[in-house]
Amino acid sequence: MGDVDSKVQALLKNNHAFTETWHKPPTMEQMRAAQVQGGGGIIILTCLDPRCIPEQFFGPLLRTPVIRNAGGRASKDAVTSITVLRSLMNAAAVLVVHHTDCGMTHVTEESLRKDAKTRTPEAEAEIDATGSYGCFEADDFERTIMEDVGTLQRSKVLAGVEIRGFAMDTETGVVTELKDQSMAQEKL
Repeated sequence: MGDVDSKVQALLKNNHAFTETWHKPPTMEQMRAAQVQGGGGIIILTCLDPRCIPEQFFGPLLRTPVIRNAGGRASKDAVTSITVLRSLMNAAAVLVVHHTDCGMTHVTEESLRKDAKTRTPEAEAEIDATGSYGCFEADDFERTIMEDVGTLQRSKVLAGVEIRGFAMDTETGVVTELKDQSMAQEKL
């Protein structure tokens, strides 16, 4: 616990320094009005990996909602968040951005469940009730991007939202749009 406390204290110290240069952002109403006038905003769905930070690879002035989860997967919760943001920000597009060397390629569904049950045996029923964790093989990297693009495109609640897929190379920082998005339309 002491190690966590010292890390939290370091974060709070960093926050104190951050506030010295903080500029008050626009209000939610101001942001909503700007998105309506601008024809709709962009939402980014990406991984929670600390190497995959859109504000770095798309530029420090990026002002768009970012949804982050393990693997940047188009989970039910991601669809819920996109739906909320679409209502708030008049979102016109979602960019699905996965990255190379993703942690989700270093584990399996089975290993995650086994680890969770070992750490918290009393949660076995909850762990068993969890659907897919979204693990995938490194060789399936581009396919999983297109899978998630397709999942979002087929979501009726996201009808009218443009969905596009991108791959970010963690070694070079280069983001590439996957051009052949036709397979996303099909059920993978």
